[in-house]
Amino acid sequence: MNPVASSPTLHLTRVPYTAPRWSHSLTTPPPTERVLLANLPTPVHKWGVPALESLGLRCFVKRDDATGFDVSGNKCRKLEFLLADALDHRATSVVTIGGVQSNHCRSTAVAARQLGLSPHVILRTGESPSTDPGMLGNLGYERLVGATVRLTTKAEYERVGSETMLANYVATLPGRPYSIPVGGSNPRGTWGYLEMVAELERQLGDAFPDHIVMACGSGGTAAGVALGVRLSGRPTVVTAIGVCDTPKIFYDHIRATAAALGANPAEVGDPESWLRIHDGQGLGYSMSSPEELRFITGVSAATGVVLDPVYSGKALFNFIDVAAANPDLYRRGQSVLFIHTGGGMALSAHGEALTAAHAVPGSVSPLSPGGSKL
Repeated sequence: MNPVASSPTLHLTRVPYTAPRWSHSLTTPPPTERVLLANLPTPVHKWGVPALESLGLRCFVKRDDATGFDVSGNKCRKLEFLLADALDHRATSVVTIGGVQSNHCRSTAVAARQLGLSPHVILRTGESPSTDPGMLGNLGYERLVGATVRLTTKAEYERVGSETMLANYVATLPGRPYSIPVGGSNPRGTWGYLEMVAELERQLGDAFPDHIVMACGSGGTAAGVALGVRLSGRPTVVTAIGVCDTPKIFYDHIRATAAALGANPAEVGDPESWLRIHDGQGLGYSMSSPEELRFITGVSAATGVVLDPVYSGKALFNFIDVAAANPDLYRRGQSVLFIHTGGGMALSAHGEALTAAHAVPGSVSPLSPGGSKL
């Protein structure tokens, strides 16, 4: 028997969804259901990051890297709403697109298979599309769940554009394919992080942070957090560190997302008034300098919280410079909540870079039969 063809499911639970009270001013109707994929609420911990403590900031971490295992990270929250919509549309397959080590593509592929939907992923690679991409990191999970993997070059991806490439591929599929954009970052997916703001209110109450900081890769997480904070009326400053595109591209996307959700510009204002976006691309998307890699492993060794080099690690590295350069905004004694968006599954794909940068702490050596180091 072919186990993939039989489309087994885990019978994941669909539940009714009630939107936060403060979101009722949005004129586009909210989702009415979600699929329970994430282990929520994710914990909030005091986090002793030395560089932030030296600036007098009280740092906390929201562990959205702990939403799950094979379906995990910030994408998990978005997929709860997106895949509920796919089921409502009686989809037979799910198609999405991203980089060759996309956390979003891996989570989408695994969750789709668990729901009995056929997963397809289009992956942008720096290698020839005819070269087998292997099984490292996220790719291994996608291939193990029997996803159909289609490879494209970076040049072709940039020439055609992700939306057109996705639409062209979907048009070739039989049945009822359901399309999910890069990062799950569309208005429906954004509800995952509007809801996370409500989750933080329930968790923290009056201890809601002065600042919330996160990486920004496709814009959906930043859009949900910042718009949610704005609608809730809280004075919290939301800061996003862009790890790929320019702040202008992100602002344009978030502006369009807020409009599609039915946010009244006269009420909420422009995104540039309720979200600070800083360019943290550095060498480029999924590319890290030796300094960034050494910082990431230093924080991991000092605190036990492992950061990835593509999103959260690069975001925290750059945010420290932003905070140091703006002491009147990020003031001593204030609280900073950093959202760890996951990405650990892709770490194995960065092993050579970490080793070359001499960024791996600790030591490895053989043990003698008597128990001492040789």
